[in-house]
Amino acid sequence: MSSSPTPDTARPATKRVRSDHDHSKASTKASETTRENGHSDHPDSKESNHEDVDWLKEAPFFMGKSREGWTTKWRESCWCGKTAFVYDEDPLQVKICHCEDCQRLHGAPFQQAAVFHKKNVRLDSGPEFISFLSAHGEVHPISSTPSPLPRKISCKACGSPLMDEGKNMIMAFPPCFEFARTHKEVNKSREKGEEISGAGEGRKQSQEDGNGGEKKIGLPDAFKPSSHIFYERRLFDIKDGLVKWRGHKEESEKMGEEEK
Repeated sequence: MSSSPTPDTARPATKRVRSDHDHSKASTKASETTRENGHSDHPDSKESNHEDVDWLKEAPFFMGKSREGWTTKWRESCWCGKTAFVYDEDPLQVKICHCEDCQRLHGAPFQQAAVFHKKNVRLDSGPEFISFLSAHGEVHPISSTPSPLPRKISCKACGSPLMDEGKNMIMAFPPCFEFARTHKEVNKSREKGEEISGAGEGRKQSQEDGNGGEKKIGLPDAFKPSSHIFYERRLFDIKDGLVKWRGHKEESEKMGEEEK
């Protein structure tokens, strides 16, 4: 009996289009070319020899570093699940940015950013689909190896942006964190005997209230924003009672919610 044909909905092979100014090493480019030409078992197969190892040992990846004493509190993953990070602390602050760069780079009215110290982050997936973009000054095209700081880190398989990386801190994007959004998700997890949301060895994290009460649904308190920045450039008014800054937080004047 012959095998059934590949369905029309099958995911096509990943095709990488590169700029002449790409920062990736020649070995990385050659490996991707090999995959694209069909000389591997699967178009998304992992590189057997990932040579760009130095940056993977550094923050915010810490690949291969011992997790002794580490307790995962939150997990962040892209849309396709090929790229993920874990965190062992709550964010230091959360803000909403309305600048035009964030609007264009995210294709959204604003960017919600949760600030973490880089020491509190670990890569929780393989490195094969990490991509970098330095979107400041002269634009550095998307690369498979680190481009100049500050830079955006995304999944090159699905395009999901995961964080902005600076010298000491990163700004992660709360919509990419794993937490229960609906009652259906909560009930399904309970039926499987799982904890709700987040993390870790635990890839699931409880969202109980401080008294061990009912598990919460929706954005965890730790990721709720405290202010808006560059509010002057907003696409529409947001009447949420939070502090609105004309530019950077505490470096510009405050604005009213409907002030122009």
